[in-house]
Amino acid sequence: MKNVYELRNEFELKEWRTAITREDFEAAFYKTKEKITFTLNGWDGKSYDGESRSGCIYRTSIKGFEDETFVKVGKHLFYIVEDSNVLEHATGEYHKEADWFLDVLRKN
Repeated sequence: MKNVYELRNEFELKEWRTAITREDFEAAFYKTKEKITFTLNGWDGKSYDGESRSGCIYRTSIKGFEDETFVKVGKHLFYIVEDSNVLEHATGEYHKEADWFLDVLRKN
């Protein structure tokens, strides 16, 4: 399996090489019926104690990355770190960590 960051090389990156167009996102990623509970683990400026959120799983059809798990929160696309287990202090439950991957620009 390839490193998930190699997937970034498949796109023409915009805005300081941090974002893809909405069209590229819609062509490369699709929403599934699967759900996941995950933590941003402080990336959002508030989940420092492992506070979790739920979201729909996105997948890609790009060869070599079909098994990667992604979630979209606002304009941000995150990938799920499968070998992570972050403790949510309030509940005592463990959740997967989501790491930032790309931003998705608005349609023109």
